[in-house]
Amino acid sequence: MDMISYVFIGLAVIFNSIGQILQKVGSGRIKKEHLKIGVKSIFVFFNPFIFSALVMLLFATIFYLFALSMLPLSIAYPMLSSGYIIVVLLSKIFLNEKVSLKRWVGVFVIIIGIFIIFNSGK
Repeated sequence: MDMISYVFIGLAVIFNSIGQILQKVGSGRIKKEHLKIGVKSIFVFFNPFIFSALVMLLFATIFYLFALSMLPLSIAYPMLSSGYIIVVLLSKIFLNEKVSLKRWVGVFVIIIGIFIIFNSGK
């Protein structure tokens, strides 16, 4: 497993995490009438945050596909869980969300799990 495969999975996680934050910001700015099924719902995609989120998620998917071509799925897929850590941090920093002690403990457990999986092949 080359270092580039981990770069690809890292980029997939970063782009996905940023995309999640952009979706959250964009969803708060959507007009309620655009959420109804019909022609007006297409205006959701004209929201710059939603559009940017879709672009980020597209890049995340591309990088993840590259990573999958080089890594076993049993390593690549669990590595995506590092996105949970990044999203919690970004939501605390940029969205001023409150993060409880229980949630921080959960983040710590995820970090331990990622470490175990990353080192399981050695």
